[in-house]
Amino acid sequence: MRILMVCFIAISIFSCKKDPVKPDPDPTPTGPVATTEQLIADSIFLFSKEMYYWQDKIGPVTYDAFNPRQYVTTGDPLKTAESVMATIRTYNTYDQQKKYSYAEAYSGGDISSAATETGYGFDVKDAWNNRSVTPSYRPADFSGWYVNYVYPNSDAGQKGVLRGMKLAKVNGTTLGYTQASIDILNNMFAYETLKSVEAQFVKANGDTLKITISDNSHTIKSVLYSTVLSTPGGRKAGYLVYKNFDKLSDSQSELDGVFQSFKNQSVSSIIIDMRCNNGGYTQTQDYLTNHIAPNSANGSIMYKYYYNSNLQAGNFNVLKTRYPSVSQFSLTGNQYLTVNFNTSTSLNIPKVYVIVSSMTASSSELFINSLKPVLGSNLVIIGDKNTRGKPVGFFPIDLFKKVTFWTVSFMTRNSVNDSVSYNGFTPDYKVYDGVDKNWGDITEDCTAAAITLIDGGMVAAKSESQTTVRSVQSLRPIERLRKQNLKDNMLFPGRGD
Repeated sequence: MRILMVCFIAISIFSCKKDPVKPDPDPTPTGPVATTEQLIADSIFLFSKEMYYWQDKIGPVTYDAFNPRQYVTTGDPLKTAESVMATIRTYNTYDQQKKYSYAEAYSGGDISSAATETGYGFDVKDAWNNRSVTPSYRPADFSGWYVNYVYPNSDAGQKGVLRGMKLAKVNGTTLGYTQASIDILNNMFAYETLKSVEAQFVKANGDTLKITISDNSHTIKSVLYSTVLSTPGGRKAGYLVYKNFDKLSDSQSELDGVFQSFKNQSVSSIIIDMRCNNGGYTQTQDYLTNHIAPNSANGSIMYKYYYNSNLQAGNFNVLKTRYPSVSQFSLTGNQYLTVNFNTSTSLNIPKVYVIVSSMTASSSELFINSLKPVLGSNLVIIGDKNTRGKPVGFFPIDLFKKVTFWTVSFMTRNSVNDSVSYNGFTPDYKVYDGVDKNWGDITEDCTAAAITLIDGGMVAAKSESQTTVRSVQSLRPIERLRKQNLKDNMLFPGRGD
């Protein structure tokens, strides 16, 4: 049973005695009947009381004190869910600041890269002429909006759009670093009110690509790109762009093929590009990490799940019903659940380079955190910004096929008991994200930095700012909205159907 509601609803039903000679007709139930929005509000609170990671804060709160139905917006399940989740987040400072726990519209309940997703299938990022890790945010220094990544099965991907192309015009409007341009991009990618647009892209060679693109349904591909790069010094580096930790069954065979190719070509280093990786299933993270961890780590602790005292005590009957796999892991009586390294498939590569950005989050940060104790200085982080800083994960719950909500349910810590910092990982080398270059281009700033380091060269970090004193207004970046996605999270393996 896919939808399971746990609600305390008072429904008054009046019954009548039947006359043995002339029986009365069956009575019609009367009394208050809960609406869908009320059930959603109740359920989010009651599920969260059971599994919210910061149980010491929400556990003592009674139903009457929380009063979930005060957040109901009649006829709007999503707004109702979002209002309840906003209050749930107030029970932890980090959750409130970073909005880890959230709700979204139900989209089928399948968090799989093989599932269809509706959208344009690509994203864009601002690029700057001075190539600093801290842009000036002055229109005069703005280079353009460039394709950050694109799914090959999307409408845009099928029509030839590639990472590194500049999105120059939308419906005849030239895009710049202005609020009007930001509004167009938000209407395409965040609000999705623009369902089809006439787009003009500029390729690396200066040619233009004019196409009509739609936010259609498409399948998602987690392995966006892989190749073996040759360095000027004659070394070989395996290069993998991994977008999301989807269900292991969806990308296992492709990952196997990638690492077999690396092995066949005798790579001496590996570059894992996770600058667009928002997270996903921890089980898939385990699989990727085991391909990269040194053989010496075999059998030792990779990381541990920590969860609240309520789950430790076995008080998670609702969660068991929605997530049968949780019972298999036997949470009861344990402070944490341990995952160990299994390096039977490892390439045993001595040096690993990870390219990151502020989009790098959750399970991709777990990947870095798991490898740090066993690789030490042989794990090198390159990127323009700190990673997001998200050490927590979820058991997502669907309600009435209307909404899905994500309440923080566990935290992970590596073998030396370190969790990912709420401030994220600071790159060892802060380097501009060369979004105007395609994947695998050895002249792209971050990739070039990794290649230089592999050859034993020196990399000078880009300055935090290359600009002079300006007004407060000119220093203020224009924020783009990004649609949060089902796969943009750390997910416990196995989701109940």
